[in-house]
Amino acid sequence: MWCGQRRLGSFLRGWAKSSAPWIAAAPHRLSSTTSLTSSSTAAPVNLSYTCHLLDSICREQQADPVKRKRVRGAVRQMESSIVDSFAATTMSLTPPQRLDLMRHWLRSLAAAVRYLSRLEDSPRALENAEGDRFSPRPSRRGRHDPHESETWSGASPYFSLPTGDLLCACLRECAMGDPKAGPDGLRELLLCAVKLELGELEVLQHIVHVLTKTDACRHQTPSELVELLNNVSLAVKRCKLPVPPLDFVLCGVLRTTLSARENLLVLSSIHRLKHTQAADAVAIVSRRAAKQTGEYNLKDVVYALEVAALLPGCNEVFVAGVLTRTGTLAPRMSPKQLGVVCKYVALLTPSHRQNTVAYSCGRELRALMPLLIERAERLIGQFRLHEARYVLRCFREHKVRHSLIFSRLAPIAEDD
Repeated sequence: MWCGQRRLGSFLRGWAKSSAPWIAAAPHRLSSTTSLTSSSTAAPVNLSYTCHLLDSICREQQADPVKRKRVRGAVRQMESSIVDSFAATTMSLTPPQRLDLMRHWLRSLAAAVRYLSRLEDSPRALENAEGDRFSPRPSRRGRHDPHESETWSGASPYFSLPTGDLLCACLRECAMGDPKAGPDGLRELLLCAVKLELGELEVLQHIVHVLTKTDACRHQTPSELVELLNNVSLAVKRCKLPVPPLDFVLCGVLRTTLSARENLLVLSSIHRLKHTQAADAVAIVSRRAAKQTGEYNLKDVVYALEVAALLPGCNEVFVAGVLTRTGTLAPRMSPKQLGVVCKYVALLTPSHRQNTVAYSCGRELRALMPLLIERAERLIGQFRLHEARYVLRCFREHKVRHSLIFSRLAPIAEDD
């Protein structure tokens, strides 16, 4: 075991040295000072077994609460002695086998992360010193002075700092330490990093640079380019990745015919990237998407309304089609869905800054409001605080007067 920990220490020291130039270039992106020497008395866990266990849990046909409980139990046991477990599992492996295990570990945790809660949102987070993440993300935890010695690793918000540091190290080793890492493997690593929210910027920049080069874009299918654009935009949002050059990706996307979901993904990705020079791309994609709005489901409608309300340059016919489709689906909306829809419909008013489509889509908006009112009437008594606020704000913005809805929802919305 001592030999395994020594090899693990050498591996992590090499990872830290390779990260040093990035830390010097961006001092506000800090690295964790949490010690990776385990003081836990828990017995080491076989990480390979944990990966297979998580895979089997995700595959089984069980209710989400059951899966959530099982996944959290497996992760809790894994984290109880993560450093010793990593050392014990990898000490007897050859370099290729170790890389395979690292990739499997990243892949399994990325698939299971949907069943985990964020440590940032945990009411017990402040009581757990090991859980403190010196992250710029919004958090209930105490803020740390950036001039102090405490630092941030960019680790995942779903795991403890030692686990997050090991995940970042594995991501670096698989992406930059494997000479056989091809585009397919890098795409998978990017997806894992996005799902786990690993803010290892140098590694993410390396992956994105390789995947967005001219030759790489030329050999990718349209669906792969759309997926790449979506994952890069999620990395920008979740992992604080600086917006990379994406001209070749956008050119590849614009040259082909995409499905309704793919066109919507492109628009959502551009909105997420806050790309200031993509107005032409937005106009082209939204004009194509205007013919496909009849295929949208409720989830698609929510994303489309967000794009229509917040992304400048959307085609007016597209926005009108989205509003018409929203009215068609209104009778099937749940309280949560109606609340989110009202959140974005409230922004489609002439009074909203930089909103120009509200003028040209006034007829569709006027036709939509009675349908939203009718659905809100049927759902009275089922709204939660935020949903009630969104519904009331929408009706106020569009000058709707409805005594029943306002009298029933106003007390909820004003209850802090």
